[in-house]
Amino acid sequence: MHWVRNGAIALVLVVVAAVLWLGLQPSAPLLPINDRLGGAITLTDQHGESFNTAALQGKVQLLFFGYTHCPDICPATLARVTQAWRRLREAGHGDETAVVFVTFDPQRDTAEVLKRYLQFFDENIVGLTGSEEEIRLAAEKYGVVFLPDESVDEKGKVKRLYAHSDFIYLLDRLGRVRKLYPSDGDIEEMVEDAKSLL
Repeated sequence: MHWVRNGAIALVLVVVAAVLWLGLQPSAPLLPINDRLGGAITLTDQHGESFNTAALQGKVQLLFFGYTHCPDICPATLARVTQAWRRLREAGHGDETAVVFVTFDPQRDTAEVLKRYLQFFDENIVGLTGSEEEIRLAAEKYGVVFLPDESVDEKGKVKRLYAHSDFIYLLDRLGRVRKLYPSDGDIEEMVEDAKSLL
């Protein structure tokens, strides 16, 4: 009987030691708050309504600036962001998360154009446009740089592209910037970082 009691005591000691050891392990680092970037912006959504991003407070957001005529980076990045959002929704976080796409090409990206474009990705993405001045102010809040580059093709048609920064912004429930990802950022990293803010 002594061996049973000694075995039970040894088991209890092992469990206590394991709990203490786990408690001493450093937890995952918290994502820092970037207080130099961010803030609520008021623009026009893809339904033609005025939209202030403060309405998304309480949700973790993935935010991306781009334009619908972008030949490569923007659609690829938006597809990546949409895939991360799909994984968050599959994990049961649909009501707690949102994706926001802001154009910096308001001349071509009207509300109707945005609405059609976003249907290729997910119609629940919040698409935002506005006047050139409104877009400029919104971009400045997030340190977004975009420079128009016009050229004329062989048929004499003017082609307008943009050289632009292409970061994806992770915002917490209070709308604060917590992390930036490159356009080819890891989807799983975005998902796990977003979950850590929920």
